[in-house]
Amino acid sequence: MKTLKIGWLVLLGLLSIPYVLLILAGSLWLWERGWLWEWSAASGICMLLGWGAVHWLRKRHLLVTAIRMEPSADWPRAGKDAWEKVNALADRLQAENPPLDQPDALMRIFYEVIETVARHYHPKSRQAMLETPVPHLLRIVELVAIDLRSAFSENVPGAHILTIHDFRRLTRLASWYEPMYFLYRAAAFAVNPVSGVLRELRDLAFGQVYNASTDEVKRWAIGYCIRKAGYYAIQLYSGHLVLDGVAFEDYQTPATRRDAQKEENRSARLAEEPLRILVLGQVKAGKSTLINALFGETRAAVDVVPRTRYVDPHVLEREGIPRAIVLDTAGYSGDEPAGDAFARFREHILDCDLVLLVVSARSAARAADRRLLDELREFFQREPDRIMPPLVVAVTHVDQLRPAHEWEPPYDLIHPKSPKAEQIRDLVEAVREDLALSAEEIVVPVCLKAGKLYNVEEGLAPAILQSATEAQRVRYLRCLRSFHQEAYWQQLWRQTVNSGRVVLKAGLRWAGKT
Repeated sequence: MKTLKIGWLVLLGLLSIPYVLLILAGSLWLWERGWLWEWSAASGICMLLGWGAVHWLRKRHLLVTAIRMEPSADWPRAGKDAWEKVNALADRLQAENPPLDQPDALMRIFYEVIETVARHYHPKSRQAMLETPVPHLLRIVELVAIDLRSAFSENVPGAHILTIHDFRRLTRLASWYEPMYFLYRAAAFAVNPVSGVLRELRDLAFGQVYNASTDEVKRWAIGYCIRKAGYYAIQLYSGHLVLDGVAFEDYQTPATRRDAQKEENRSARLAEEPLRILVLGQVKAGKSTLINALFGETRAAVDVVPRTRYVDPHVLEREGIPRAIVLDTAGYSGDEPAGDAFARFREHILDCDLVLLVVSARSAARAADRRLLDELREFFQREPDRIMPPLVVAVTHVDQLRPAHEWEPPYDLIHPKSPKAEQIRDLVEAVREDLALSAEEIVVPVCLKAGKLYNVEEGLAPAILQSATEAQRVRYLRCLRSFHQEAYWQQLWRQTVNSGRVVLKAGLRWAGKT
């Protein structure tokens, strides 16, 4: 080891000889021509300008390009609330500026991140961090290792060339930098005191900027690592993590497979998961007629006697609307006890991606519709792991509004120019107020009477398409939840079968010995 250090010192000495000679020759040349003071003054001015430029760049945050991390668009409200906690934790720890060269301090930081997220999802558990399957935890370790490998390969010069032994050599070499640089400064100061003073001032000024920039980089690194760990922790504890070796993109829920089988009378699974549109409404609101208008043909039976129990699925494939399964439901009545309608449709609401509520312009009794929507909103408020399906409200029978004899569509509802248009506009506002709809929820007036079809192609279809983006987020969570549930039982069955084989083989061996 001692021979190795002496060898490095000799090598550094040989490499520094040309620079020392250059300093001596340059200083002597400047002194002989009387330019030494001018050169020193110019060097001082350049040093001050450079220091100011670096300080300005640091203030403008151009020295560090922060990688902004955002929550996943597929997370429900619970995931976004957990992300807010992770952001607050990152801001606090960045302000505390903990040491990064102490493994115990780093472990405490990551422990606090994981504990924060785990406690958010399992507030009643005494050991919230342990509420996760072992394969999922190993998957997180794998993902973090992949990120570290990528960051190291792309940002560390020579990472693909240098070995671990080379890095250890460089570390030992770096320990000699300070004493060697001190000797260089002392020698340069002896040869040229003016240049030595300027160099010391330069090192002092740039040292302050360097330290400030280093602290900024350190704070950014702390925040980035905390948010990265928090992101994966949310994926882990929220159930959004999908293990390798499975094809979630091609997954379809059992309900969709069953409905597609019934509608299309074929055994093959659908190529991709369609949106599921649930049509709700009171008795005689016009649900089945509306479905027929969407399809452009008779698909749903228009009942004389209201249906009460079953749901009819219909596969909708038409230009302008994503492929969907439309679920035609039995109507509910205004005199049903509170909660009965929601309880009857709860299973289908949880299994749909968009709700199409049909109300009739012939009836101002919308209390049952309001009650159903209130129960729907309250349910999803209590379930932060779910996203409420987007809502589109279709108002039927608008042709029967006063004056009844007038019917000359299309009607401009923004700037109405006829009594009928004013009536339709007022009805839309009344429905919006009666149902307590938000600005994002769309109300579309339609006429479904034969020969008077109005605002289905130009109004209702675009409204469904406008809500498709949010509906696709709901579809993603629905499929993910169903996928995990189905995979859970399949995995449990495989484990049971495999363990049974082990027990059987052990029993056979024992029987053979006896």
